[in-house]
Amino acid sequence: MKYEINDETLAIISLADGKSKVVEFNDEYIVNDSPYSVMDYSCKYFGSSLSGRIDGSKNILGSVYKIPVIVEESQKLIFFPTEAINSESVSWISYKNIKSVEKYGKKSLIKFNNGVEVIIDCPYFSLKNQIFRCNMLEAIFSNRKCKKND
Repeated sequence: MKYEINDETLAIISLADGKSKVVEFNDEYIVNDSPYSVMDYSCKYFGSSLSGRIDGSKNILGSVYKIPVIVEESQKLIFFPTEAINSESVSWISYKNIKSVEKYGKKSLIKFNNGVEVIIDCPYFSLKNQIFRCNMLEAIFSNRKCKKND
């Protein structure tokens, strides 16, 4: 059975052999799909492919490396990659559930709103930049939606 990202999904972490660890509010799973496959399946479930969501984000933010994507818009499910999207070791993090990010040596410690903590092999300043991009994506997207409704 394929995993579908939902509002309790905190992170999709890359493991060896093309598998992923899914971290949710109250549970963790090992799935037999890469983070890319989980993201693509989830985007398709909500009406687009990961490639389509990436194109949409690039249209909003301009061409950006490690671009965040809106997996599902009504729930504001925005995820960002820790590395290049096609990298085998990329992990995806839920933007709306982050409470704080701290340096953890050359890695980073992400603290989520519900108290769950995850160590990510990604530099602190890179994660902070990704969070900023998500903030911009959400703000511009929301602004565009409001203008359409006027």
